[in-house]
Amino acid sequence: MSDTPLLLALDTSTSTAGVALFDSRRVVSETTWQAGREHSTRLLGEVEAALERIGRTVQELTGLVVARGPGSFTGVRVALSVAKGMAAGLSIPLWGVNSLDVLAHAAGKVDLPVRAVLEAGRGRYATGLYAREVLVEAPRLATLEQLIGLVAEETLLIGDIGPDARRRLEAETPARITDPAGCLRRAGFLAELGWRMAQAGDPGDPHAVDAVYIS
Repeated sequence: MSDTPLLLALDTSTSTAGVALFDSRRVVSETTWQAGREHSTRLLGEVEAALERIGRTVQELTGLVVARGPGSFTGVRVALSVAKGMAAGLSIPLWGVNSLDVLAHAAGKVDLPVRAVLEAGRGRYATGLYAREVLVEAPRLATLEQLIGLVAEETLLIGDIGPDARRRLEAETPARITDPAGCLRRAGFLAELGWRMAQAGDPGDPHAVDAVYIS
């Protein structure tokens, strides 16, 4: 068994799911896929494949990081349940990260305001506004029409923005929208945020990690 820290990050917040392994310096394995509603049937298989890919075992994990929403009610619960079960079984810490924070971290410390956007079902989005990765406006639910109304100044948009929504936002707002590949919510960024929490002294209490929903 290696002494190197090894964090497993799990994200099933929306129809896009992700798994990553992080060794305190870099992402050593990462998979992102369109899960639809099949999160529960694929997640553990992807975890096993990620560990096998780098020649490590589940017993070598030293911590877990989970995206705790907002997003799909059922989707958020899948990764959260798996992560809590693994944390209890392995007696390792678990850190929870807001899924919108993952997108803001991916955008980086740009000069523009950053609006992170997630699917929330029934034609709605969960969205939050950030400045250099710091949340400056409370997350809220919005229809596409409402999202368009929220973008009144030049803003970088990142997240679940489909082709039709992209066309309208580009035509009707001063938004700058991240390219489709850059809009993917990646578990590698989730892992980095979990590692930051660990380094800041957060004990990673699994009992303190719960889902985030916006009503």
